[in-house]
Amino acid sequence: MVENAIEVHDLSKKYAVATRGETWHAIAKNIFKPERTVVNAVKSLNFNIKPGEKVGFIGQNGAGKTTTIKMLTGTLFPSSGYCRVNGFDPTKRTNDFKKSISVVMGNRSQLFPDLTPRDYLKLLQSMYDISETSFQETVNNLARILNVAEKLDTQTRKLSLGERMKIEFLAGVATRPKVLFLDEPTIGLDVLAKRDIRKFLLQFNKEEKLTVFLTSHDMEDIATICDRLIIVNHGEIMWNGQKQDLLDKFSSNKYITFDKSESFAEKNIEGKIINQDDLTITIKVPNEEVDDMIAFLAKNKQGSNYQINELKLEDIILELFAEENQKC
Repeated sequence: MVENAIEVHDLSKKYAVATRGETWHAIAKNIFKPERTVVNAVKSLNFNIKPGEKVGFIGQNGAGKTTTIKMLTGTLFPSSGYCRVNGFDPTKRTNDFKKSISVVMGNRSQLFPDLTPRDYLKLLQSMYDISETSFQETVNNLARILNVAEKLDTQTRKLSLGERMKIEFLAGVATRPKVLFLDEPTIGLDVLAKRDIRKFLLQFNKEEKLTVFLTSHDMEDIATICDRLIIVNHGEIMWNGQKQDLLDKFSSNKYITFDKSESFAEKNIEGKIINQDDLTITIKVPNEEVDDMIAFLAKNKQGSNYQINELKLEDIILELFAEENQKC
């Protein structure tokens, strides 16, 4: 077994993007002599992931998440630096490398609409040269866990979105990959489908030591599945560590949310304002100051209906992005 399932060293990706002028003269000129701007989508990423880890790769839109996954899976070539996945160089796209990974993207289906899931799975079995007994045993077991056993012989186009995504997951792991790349895998799914997929991933990771590399804007996916977080902003890493360490770092504060009164005045708020609108406001205060802050607000008739909440993972990540963007 390789020491690291994924190794990334100074990985970068630059795109040359054509710029369109604002005047008709500039637009016409670009037809014959286009001007291009270089976009640094990924900037010198460095990280290692051990076999069996469940890693959340988090960032805002345009942070370079999908570009990174494409380089790790051999779909894109790096502009500089290099990576290794299961000991292979993804840019060489060898069959052994392809068999060692699997990719599930929530916005891109790999299923054929006119085939049944079982037909598609048999195609995978043939492509990966897996024995009939072993493959069918795996498929039947996974279909039972995902609650889609009765859907395997239904034409794919007749399945619901949630059912199709469960089949995507089944197909993604039926070949027993060592690393599973997930890009927004639960987008558009209902709460029950999300629950089944999360439980499935946790169980499969535990039983098979599957390495999971997950990018998602659904923080519940990240919070439930991942033990480690790599947070990127504008193509650079701003946090790389255990999820619990990040939670502990912000555990000394709480949020107080309350309805504004008619006499509310922002100048009377001593805590950091996290969010507010015309009716409500949320402030962040240290744990030991919560009672005193509520007493102060009530005494000065600043609001009512006070609610105290712990900082959630989503709140913490939003604060990290806000702090980072203020530095730029």
